Amino acid sequence: MNIPREQIEKTRLIDRLLEPQALTTSSRIATVALCGIATLFALHEASALVAPMAAAIVVGIVLSRIVDRAQARGIPIFVIASAFVAVTGVAIALAASAISSRFSSVIELAPSLMRRFSALVAHILGPLQAVKAQISGPPAASHSAPAAPSLDMGAVTGVIGGLTPALGGVLIFLATLFFFVAGKTDLKRKLVLACTDRANRLSALRILNGVEEALAHYFGSATLVYGALAIATALLAWLSGLGAPALWGIFVFVSCFIPFLGVAMVVVALLVAGLSTFDGVAAGLAPAVVYSIVHLAVENAVVPAIVGRRFELNPFLIFISIVFWTWMWGTVGAVIASPLLLIVKIVVDELKESDAPDLPS
Repeated sequence: MNIPREQIEKTRLIDRLLEPQALTTSSRIATVALCGIATLFALHEASALVAPMAAAIVVGIVLSRIVDRAQARGIPIFVIASAFVAVTGVAIALAASAISSRFSSVIELAPSLMRRFSALVAHILGPLQAVKAQISGPPAASHSAPAAPSLDMGAVTGVIGGLTPALGGVLIFLATLFFFVAGKTDLKRKLVLACTDRANRLSALRILNGVEEALAHYFGSATLVYGALAIATALLAWLSGLGAPALWGIFVFVSCFIPFLGVAMVVVALLVAGLSTFDGVAAGLAPAVVYSIVHLAVENAVVPAIVGRRFELNPFLIFISIVFWTWMWGTVGAVIASPLLLIVKIVVDELKESDAPDLPS
C-alpha cells in the first residue's frame, strides 16, 4: 500500500518534535514564560510594598554620586542617609501640598467653569440654533428649570480614602531609601563578588557604574532644566495674578518628571486658574498656551541637547513603559517608568559592548 507523501512528512515532523532535545528546549521556554507571568502577577499584587521600594532604589541610585562624594569627605554614611531621608520627606510633603492645592482648586471651580463653558458654547452655537428654529420651527416650551451642574463627590471620597495607604507607602519609601543609601557600597561589592569569574565581575561592575552614571547625569540635568521651567512658571503665575506662585513652581517641577501625564495636569490646572481669574477667553487661555509652548521647546530641544543622544529615550518606548508600569503600580509606576526604561537601556548597551577594555589586575 502506497503511503501519501504528505502523511510521511507529517510523521517525520512529529518524530522531530518528540525528540528529547526538542522537548527539553520547549520545556525550558515554557518554564521561563510561566515564571515571567508569575513574577508579573506577584509584582502587581504586591504593588503596595514593591512600588515604593522600587521608587526608593531608583532615587538612591540617582543620589549615588552625592553619597560617594560625601563619603570621600569623611561624612559618616549614617548621617548621609538620615539627611537624604529628611530632605526627601520634606520634598514629598511640599509636592503633596502643591498637587493637592491645585486639584482642590480645580474641584472647587468646576461648577462655575461648567456654567461659563456652557454659556460660551451656547453663544457660539446661537446662529446654528436660530437657523434650525427657522427650518423646523420653535422648540416646545418646557416648564422644567435647567439643572445646575453638580459635582460628583465620589472621586473626592475615593482620594480621601486612599490617604492612609499612601502614607504607608511613603513610610516604606523613606525606610527603604535610608537602608539602601546606608548599605549601597557593601551591596554593590557583594553583587560584583557574587559573579563566578573575572569577566562576569567586570561586566557587572560596568553595568552598575553605567546605571549610576546614566541616572545621575540624566536626572541631574533634568532637575536643572525643570527647575528653571518651574521658576519661569512661578513668575508667570505671579505676573498674571494666578496666586500662590511658589505652589505653582513646585507643582510644575514635580509634574515634569511624569512624562505626558504631568504636562496634561499642569495645562488643565492653568486652564482652570486662567479662566476663573480673567473675564476674557483669550486672557484665560494665555497661561496654559504659554506653558505648553515653553514645555514643548524644553522637552524637544533643551533636554536632548543637554542630556545627549546616549541617554535619549524613544517616545514610543516611554509611552509603552508608562502604560505598563501604571497598570502594574499605579501612580508610582508612572513616575518611575522613565528611570526603569533608562536602566534597561543602559544594561542592554553595556551587554552589547564586547570590546570593552579589561581593568588592570
